[in-house]
Amino acid sequence: MQFSEEIKVLIVEDQEGFAQLLQLLLEELGLKRIRKAHNMHQAWALFEEERPDLCLIDIELGEQQMEGIALAEKIREVSLSLPIVYLTAHYNEEIYERCKHTLPSSFMNKELSRLKLHQAVELALLNSNQKEVIISNPKEENLPSSKVPWIDNKHFFFKVGDVYKHIAIDEIAFFYANGKMTFAKVNKRNFPTNVQLKTLEEELFPKFLRIHKTYLINVAFIDSINLKESRIEIVEENLPIGYAYRKDFIEQLKLLK
Repeated sequence: MQFSEEIKVLIVEDQEGFAQLLQLLLEELGLKRIRKAHNMHQAWALFEEERPDLCLIDIELGEQQMEGIALAEKIREVSLSLPIVYLTAHYNEEIYERCKHTLPSSFMNKELSRLKLHQAVELALLNSNQKEVIISNPKEENLPSSKVPWIDNKHFFFKVGDVYKHIAIDEIAFFYANGKMTFAKVNKRNFPTNVQLKTLEEELFPKFLRIHKTYLINVAFIDSINLKESRIEIVEENLPIGYAYRKDFIEQLKLLK
């Protein structure tokens, strides 16, 4: 992907040497409109002035740990779609749990390479074209309420290697449960999550319908329905329709006889 020189980037990093390295690598990738901030106050002033297209934010910003998360929360009071890439030297599950409500595009450790930076920026920008959402009264809550904090109405966030990748909901053919994990079927790939099918069912109805204790399907991907054998064909797979789900499933469909 060739990045446009018009893309505005805000780097928020309190270590000047690392911030300069980031800027140099971003410029090599074709990004020229780059501003740097070293603390939350500077970052917010530049954010309001520039309205950047991408933010790279150090999680462990400032003397108070996790100040980068507080900055991201403030940004999310204005925009839910602006891509945010978190920078951290200590990425782990605890860090992710503490900041996932800010809907990050990806995470990068500080063992920086041009390739990793390119991939993280590319993923963030490719998946940031969802419609802008403005919160009408941000003082009531930092973010609008949602049963699933990693969903933004058009995408999910799945861990792929060292980053959390946006997957468009419309690209998911079905979800299936396997043990304690749930998997999303996207083309020939399977993306894992520990979110249960019941939670997904409640969030995605009526676009996705439950057909079995193991399967939640995207109705748009159904190729055929065989009621006699209680099976459906979807993306070249035959999935069973469970007896407990059959009646509700059929009632949601427009079956022409």
